[in-house]
Formats: sequence, structure tokens, C-alpha cells
Amino acid sequence: MRIFVKGIVQGVGFRPFVYKLANKLGLTGFIRNCSDGVEIVIEGENEELFLEHLQSNLPPLAKIFSLQIQSTPKQNFQSFTIFKSQEGQKETFLSPDISICDACLQDLFDPQSRRYRYPLINCTNCGPRFTIIKDLPYDRKNTSMAKFPMCQECQREYHDPNSRFFHAQPIGCNSCGPKLFYESLSGYEAIEAVVKDILTGEIVAIKGVGGYHLVCLPKSACKLRQIKRRPKKPFALMFKSIGKIKEVCHINEYEENLITSKERPIVIVKAKKIFADVAPDIDRLGVFLPYSPIYYLLFSLIDSPLVVTSANISDEPIVKDEENIKRFTQKVLYYNREIVRSCDDSVVVGIDNRPLFYRLSRGYGPKSFYLSKQLPAILAVGARQKNTISLGFSNNIILSPYIGDIKNIQSYNYFIQVIEDFKKIYDFSPEVVVCDKHPGYETTQYAKSLDITTVEMQHHLAHIYAAKAEMELTHHPLSQNLFLGFSWDGTGYGDDGKVWGGEVFVGDERKYHFDYLKIAGGEKAIKDIRLIAWSLLKKYGFEIEDKLFNLAYEKNINCFETSSVGRLFDAVAFLAGLCTYQEYEGYTGLLVEKAYQAREDRYEFYIHDGIITIDFLSLIKDKKADIPTKFLNTLTAIIVEIAKREKLPVILSGGVFQNKTLLENTIKKLQQNSIPYFFPTQIPINDGGISLGQLWYALENYK
Repeated sequence: MRIFVKGIVQGVGFRPFVYKLANKLGLTGFIRNCSDGVEIVIEGENEELFLEHLQSNLPPLAKIFSLQIQSTPKQNFQSFTIFKSQEGQKETFLSPDISICDACLQDLFDPQSRRYRYPLINCTNCGPRFTIIKDLPYDRKNTSMAKFPMCQECQREYHDPNSRFFHAQPIGCNSCGPKLFYESLSGYEAIEAVVKDILTGEIVAIKGVGGYHLVCLPKSACKLRQIKRRPKKPFALMFKSIGKIKEVCHINEYEENLITSKERPIVIVKAKKIFADVAPDIDRLGVFLPYSPIYYLLFSLIDSPLVVTSANISDEPIVKDEENIKRFTQKVLYYNREIVRSCDDSVVVGIDNRPLFYRLSRGYGPKSFYLSKQLPAILAVGARQKNTISLGFSNNIILSPYIGDIKNIQSYNYFIQVIEDFKKIYDFSPEVVVCDKHPGYETTQYAKSLDITTVEMQHHLAHIYAAKAEMELTHHPLSQNLFLGFSWDGTGYGDDGKVWGGEVFVGDERKYHFDYLKIAGGEKAIKDIRLIAWSLLKKYGFEIEDKLFNLAYEKNINCFETSSVGRLFDAVAFLAGLCTYQEYEGYTGLLVEKAYQAREDRYEFYIHDGIITIDFLSLIKDKKADIPTKFLNTLTAIIVEIAKREKLPVILSGGVFQNKTLLENTIKKLQQNSIPYFFPTQIPINDGGISLGQLWYALENYK
């Protein structure tokens, strides 16, 4: 029997698993990596039992997407062997980087282990994958471990079928593996020196799995803000244990499972107090646990939580190379293994006992999907903010990890670099490119420069298609339905040239949208939210004392019209007295959410000829303390009312639905009214999912 396996089956202990299984069942034959999967040939009497175990008892990181089985002439193999990898078409799925496993953690702190305190310990069940692979198939020679020859002991383990290091490509130890350095020190002495500096208030750069972090005590966060030019945006805190997190945060069972999962994302939870220096003004905190041996070694010597944040200036890519890190700090803990491609930390929140991704990256990305049908070679280049790219080819769809906001030359160059990297590793050459309709987006301009078939797609419809793609790719029971899609966010280029952001689709038709609000101030208004609130007040007949604003508004100078729900959050935050300035994207939403009280009252709203209007006159005149609660309740009521009218399953997508209170309240009301609903849980609900939506649109519409 010849079995061809596609999925996440390289670098995850799949070959040793199959080797042991075949020997246990008395089967002969071979297994080998191919660039498009894994090939297995077996002979013997337990072939059906082998197939059953193959699919039901996989290693923890392995995932099978398809099995092709065919009969093959008997060759009378004498044993079962792992053959040398075969080159071929590059289609196999890359495994994300995974946190250290329990067995490696035990070795790390066992004085009797030869990997005692080895800071880069990993095995077939854990450690770096995506960030060290240079080419496919996944073999040591094709990784950044190639320059580290195995010592005799590691060689023995690598070839021992009973070892968890059997064919572990990044295998190493204190003798032969990469080394850790800090100033003039190396190994565990370097760890001790780093801890000493952190405890005295220093900002230290630490080389993580997918790039450098800047690390310090919470009390040193203000100093770190100056380095990163990040006045108020929250930092994540890494804790020694889940118990330490529970001391300062409210954690439910699902959130605990997310925090302790093998992916080890940053999880946004509710804090028991305000961490003024770490997460100013808000009652949410991004928390996570150590996921690499280096951080476990650090926390063996320190009890305090640590600020652990990407080493970058806001909006720039994370630094992964030694030559660029010293512009942040001279205190650098690094190892001499190359990070082939950077990969930031994932950020997630628990909603409805499901994950909601703010950022899909380390641990989860690249996100791979398998289709039974053949695809044309499609490249989708995503949006400007929270950019990702998606590739479709053969039977595969791949969503890249988070790239970032394409706002400067550094981030644009990184965007190009990611595309070229994926093209190389998969031998991918696009026939079709899909982009946003916004003519000013750098991603759009790049797509049009390729001189191939270009498909342009409206931003908010792409949010809905991203959700539809996830449903069909994960075989969700609602996937064959016509949908009522609520696509709400901060900004997007509309078909009428206006700024959309509060759209409701029936199928591909934009059937409802929030009433346009004319805003004076252009792009300045995105930060100076007084201008948005003043524009709303002006619309409802209130006088504004600022002469320059009045002139701009009345003469239509530097004004734009928008249906954006995100901009309504900004106006509400100002009118409720919560802030006057948008410190970072989503800041006003967090403040509105913090001010929410569990009540049912709301404002009136009107839906006429597809135009949604809230009774803003009542909102403006209301008590400030009541505005956030009633506003959020009104948004939920609007969704439920339109859903009752249309009698269709609901999709909720777009950055506004990152607001946990809004999404949870809406889910509750939809459930009470027996209205089927869906929101993305495998891909980001924000612009990080746009590229997948673009690709899916092209698949359904490109001929």
C-alpha cells in the first residue's frame, strides 16, 4: 500500500511516529518527506489497522489534511526505514513555532540531564519550525541549524527510534548547539547577568523565537515607552505561572486553557486593578506565559511579571537581527542561530468559549487550509492595516502570519520580503493577484505593478468573505447559506468613493449602512477625536466655538463623509467625557467598554431606505455616564432588528467586533431570538483576515 499524506507532517515528529507504528504492527516499507507532503509505503497483514492508528493517534503538532491511498506491487522489504527526503513540487504545510513541551522543560531543570539549562532545548514535539526553515522539505540542511554539526550523543538520539529527539531537525545540546551570549558572558551565566540587570531597572533586548523582545520590570515601563515612542498603548505582561496571573486578573476556565495552550498566545483578560504604567486607563491586560526555554530560565530566578514587547518602533516590523537591535538598548541577550523569518506574538481574546484573534502569528501562523479542488495560483495582498497575505495554489490555501501596518518604507519592504519568501519556499508564481479597491493603498499599487490579472475587492465585503472562507474551509454547518453580513470597522474605501465602516450586506449587496457623517479635519480627525464629535454636534444643529473648524465644515474644506461605526465610537468617547484624543487604534472602544454597565436601556434608532440612524440628539443631551452603555446596547439592537427583518444567518466581522462587550451582548441577543450567527475564530476578525477574504472572492468570481 502506498499512502501519500498532505498536511502539517514535517518537523512535527510524524516520521518517527509512523516508524514506531509500523514496527509495532509488524509492517515493512519506508517513509520519506517530499516537498509536497510525506510518502509512506507499507507491506504486511495489518495495513487497515495501520491506517486507523495513523489518523487517530497523531503526534501533538501533526495534522493530516488528506490521504491518497493506492495499491503498489510488493517489493518484499525486510524492515521499515526512514528514507532520505525527496525533492519535488513544494506544497507541504509549514508548522508554526510551538512552546517548549513538558518533557523538554523537565530536562531543562534536571541536573542529571545532559541538556540541563540548555537555553535552546527542543524536540519533535516542540520548539521553532516556521522561523528556522529556509526551504522545503523540512530537513536540517534546509534550516538555520545546518551550520551546527551534531555531537556524537545528539547523533545517537537523532537516529534512535525510541528517543523523542528521533529525526528532530533542530536537535542540539550544550556541546554542539547554538550558544547564548550577553556582553562577555555565555550560557547560564548570561541568564544570571540579564536577571540582575532587569532587577536594577534596565531595558534588556532578548532574542525570542521569532524576533527580539524588549524586556523590563513593570516599574520600568515608562522608560520603555520613550524608547518605543509608544505613549499609552498597552504592553503585554509575561508571568511565571498561571497562578501568578490569577492573582491580578479575572480568568475563566476557557481563558486559562488559552493561556496554557501549546501555542502560548498573549490573551487579553480583565484585570483586577489598573496597571497604570503597563496598560494606562483601561481595565484589560494582555498576559502570557513563558514559551521558550530562555524565558523559563529567566523566571527560575525572578518572581515579578515582566513587560515583554516586540523590539520595534510602533508600526515598524519586529527586529530579528543582531545588527539592528542596538538602536534600542546596549543590553542584548542573543544566541548565534539565525532567525530566518520574523514572527510576532499572537494576540487573542476568549469569546463565547472560542478564540477571537486580534493578531494571528507565532503558534498559529502560517495558517494552512486544504481544499479537495485544484486552485489557480492566487496571491491576495490584504489591506494596509494589520496586513497579511494569502496564497492559493494546488489544493492549498495559506494565510501568512501578521505582517503589520504598511505605513512606512520599513513595513512596506517587509511586506515585499514576506511575499518573496513565500514565493520562494513554495515555488509559487501567481497567475492572479487580488487587492483592495483603495487606489492609495501601497498593497494595491504593488498588486497593479505585477502585470498579471488583477482583481480589486471592496474592503468591507472582504471582511464578510473572510468569514465565509473560514466557514467553508472548516466545514461549518452554516457554510452553504445566504448571509446577512455586518461589516463594521474604522475605515475602508467605499464603492461610492466615501469612507465606509458601518455596512450590512445581504449576499454581495450592500443593503444597509449607517447614515453618512461629514467630518472636518481629514486624517487629523482620526487622532483628534474632538473634530469627529464636533462634526456630529454640528450635524444636529449645535454651535461650535472653534472658528477654524466652523470655516472648514461650512466651506467643505478637508472634509470627508463616512458611515464608519469606529468613528462613532470616537465621538461617543468624547461626548461621554472619556477622552479627547485617540492614543492608539481601538483606544476609544476600550474606554467605552470599560464604562459600560450591565443594563438594557438604549437609544432609539431608525432604519429607512437602508439608512441606519441613531437618535444622536438624545445621546448628546444624555448624562455622560449613561452614554457608553446605551450606545453599545443600541448597536446590538440594530443588529437584531435587521436580522429579524432579513431572516438570514448573521456574520459579524470587522475590527469593531473586537469590542468584547459588544460582541458578547450581540451573541446573547441573537441566541435569545434563535438567530444563527457566525464570527471568525480561526482567522483575525480585523483586517488581518482581509487577504483570505480577497482570495476567497477571487475563487468564487475569477474564471
